[in-house]
Amino acid sequence: MASKPASRGPAGITRAYLFTYNTLNLLAWGGCVAYAASLLPANINNLPNVFSLTFTPLLATQSLALLEVVHSVVGLVRAPFMTTAMQVASRLLLVWGIMAQFGGQIVGARSTQLGDYAYLGCVAAWGITEVIRYGFFAITLSGNSVPSWWTWLRYNTFYILYPIGITSECTLIVQALGPAGDLNPLFQYALVAILVIYVPGSYILYTHMIAQRRKVLRGKQRAD
Repeated sequence: MASKPASRGPAGITRAYLFTYNTLNLLAWGGCVAYAASLLPANINNLPNVFSLTFTPLLATQSLALLEVVHSVVGLVRAPFMTTAMQVASRLLLVWGIMAQFGGQIVGARSTQLGDYAYLGCVAAWGITEVIRYGFFAITLSGNSVPSWWTWLRYNTFYILYPIGITSECTLIVQALGPAGDLNPLFQYALVAILVIYVPGSYILYTHMIAQRRKVLRGKQRAD
């Protein structure tokens, strides 16, 4: 999931690296959201144009999340490997397996239009979530106290943003079923299987965040 410091916090080079990593991701995701939002008014009737202009930076930014799995494996952060791998894998499936393959392209005799509201839903849900998350950890790693309002955003906005993101992701996969079948029936079957996995997978990620929220709130109550 997140590049979060260990219980006593990392030190030295590790701390500097994690601070830089989180700060760069904060800026990158903030740029993706701001860029997409700036293009939307002039392209409200031509949403695939927003996709074509914003997808490359989104692809690069999301691909950086692979390092989060590495961080978890080598112990740089205390994020659980399973939930981290699940979230990163689902995002990479969307950007590399769906958006990069079928976004606005013609596959066989079928024209795909994945750059619609479902794509914007992913950009918004992912981007806002990551700006809050990476900002939270960047502030923590800087040695400063996270403002209470930022902590509130970190542990409450997921109630709305996760369902938006999951719904948008599933919509894009459904839209890609036909084009995937044109390329290879096995690809289509794999996407159907992934949709089935989304049910328990989404539940695990969502309840993990709820558990994290309860843990933080209990900690704040003890501190008070």
